[in-house]
Amino acid sequence: MRPVKLLFAAALAVLVALGATAVATAQSDDQEKVVLTVGVQGSVFDSMSPLVGQTAFDYDVWNNQYETVTRKSAADFATTPGLAESWEASNNGKTYTYHLRDGLKWSDGKPLTAKDIAFTINRGREESWLNYESWVANLTAKVIDDRTVEITSSVPDPKLPGLGDIYILPEHIWGKYDADEISKYPGEDGVGSGPFVLDEFKRGQYVRLKSNPNYWEGVRPIDEIVFRIFNNPDAMVAALEKGEIDAAHNVPSQAMEKLSTSDSIVAVQGNQGGFDEIAINGGDGLKKPHPALLDRNVRVAIAHAIDKQTLVDRVYLGQGSVEEAISPSADPAWVPEIPADEQFAYDPEKAKQILDDAGYTDTDGDGVREMPGGGEPLEFSYYVRSESEVAPPVAEFVSGWLAEIGIKLELKPISADELITVIGKGDYDMFHWSWTPYVDPDAQLSYFQCNQIASDPADPTNYYNDANYCDPEYDKLYNQQKVELDHDKRLEMVHEMLRRWHQSAVYQVFALTPDLQAYRTDRFAGWLHQPADVGPVIFSNTSPTYRNLTVAASSSSGGGGMSTGAIIALVAVAIAGVALIVYFVRRRSTAGERE
Repeated sequence: MRPVKLLFAAALAVLVALGATAVATAQSDDQEKVVLTVGVQGSVFDSMSPLVGQTAFDYDVWNNQYETVTRKSAADFATTPGLAESWEASNNGKTYTYHLRDGLKWSDGKPLTAKDIAFTINRGREESWLNYESWVANLTAKVIDDRTVEITSSVPDPKLPGLGDIYILPEHIWGKYDADEISKYPGEDGVGSGPFVLDEFKRGQYVRLKSNPNYWEGVRPIDEIVFRIFNNPDAMVAALEKGEIDAAHNVPSQAMEKLSTSDSIVAVQGNQGGFDEIAINGGDGLKKPHPALLDRNVRVAIAHAIDKQTLVDRVYLGQGSVEEAISPSADPAWVPEIPADEQFAYDPEKAKQILDDAGYTDTDGDGVREMPGGGEPLEFSYYVRSESEVAPPVAEFVSGWLAEIGIKLELKPISADELITVIGKGDYDMFHWSWTPYVDPDAQLSYFQCNQIASDPADPTNYYNDANYCDPEYDKLYNQQKVELDHDKRLEMVHEMLRRWHQSAVYQVFALTPDLQAYRTDRFAGWLHQPADVGPVIFSNTSPTYRNLTVAASSSSGGGGMSTGAIIALVAVAIAGVALIVYFVRRRSTAGERE
């Protein structure tokens, strides 16, 4: 290293002095603020619009910002009052009249009335809003007066009277936009009815919420919630241990045991029906996959080549359980039992035999099979989410196993945001991802309908069926179960649907996986599991923790780690310092790390 010139040293001293002053000033300005900081990994927030956002992380923002007509209890998801304090049924259970609380307001001070509920439900139905369609497709809302709304279903609806999955939007904000504009509206206005509303969204950096002064249950004891995005999971764990953040989601498996021994940290394996799968392009979307994947024999052979137990043991470190079928609900009763003779047990020799019998052989001796009769080799693209802790090692295992049966994978690292578009365009063969279902199975089941396959090249993110596989019989059963009020009959319909989907082999479900989380106990109290005892405490179905948290009696700090003001001050100082250094030491390179 070359000696540092006097002028450079002087500039550095000015930087340090300015930085200390700026941080002291920012901390002084913000010292009264109570800030909850939650660490998350990677490019996880998709959209602040509840119409179109697709990642599970977005829901914690929406759950805080937008109230629902009814709620789901933290303990067992039972329907409880929300914006409506009471309701009664008529019309043989197809019509419910809801009575809203008195004095409801939006965070900007405008009244929240039955008109906002009718606007949300009716526009959502008429315009088929992506995240609303399965809930409002058969509903019509009628305003009786400002505090009374009548909601009628055109068919029997086993979800009613629960409306806990329909985020009510302010008509005076969202009503300005027509059907085309509203789907593109980013939803960053920060107007809501929940305990906290959006303050700032910096993609790839953080999401900041602020307390809603007009929240109907009263202002919460927390002033701000900051979801801080980390690109390095170890850095997130270190920040939790140091007290720079108050909670962390998607904690690395190998860190859970260490965190569980801390006196001030609780490690959580939160079960809410989440599952991981390897998806295969079924070919009914905008683009066909490799032609071999249109053959169920090849898909079944792939299924038999994947050692699910090894993935759970080696990648997830035993924090999960092997599964065969889709989990459509936080309630495990909805997951069907797959008969032993229909399961895709790990059996590479059987996988080879299936391919041999179907005519896929290695004619040139390079270790890769070709299409029947020769020609195109069985080389498939496999997308790997680059920000995921588990996706890369899963891909390596799967690639090795498939190589053993004569199939070659081209592993393609990609961000989650990019993968959403790739899937919609149908420009893939395979990928690995996961789902976290709702409580009622209807939504998760609706995602695999034929009409949920992306069909518009100009809008390739408007879909849910990421397997690009259409089964008309599945659709028929879906439409039957959604209007079946007899629970046992509906249960059997759902089981039959999921057995069909399993047999298609387009979804290689391999594990039920818990949400690995951890939180500190020294600054906040009132962390809630949803469902009780076994569920996660953040990023749960309705996120009740945030409105339940209080400042712990032992806490003497106003915020988890550094306040937002201090962070901004440091950035400004750093920029000023870099400018000085560049001015005095020409051509000197600088580098910095960002989470």
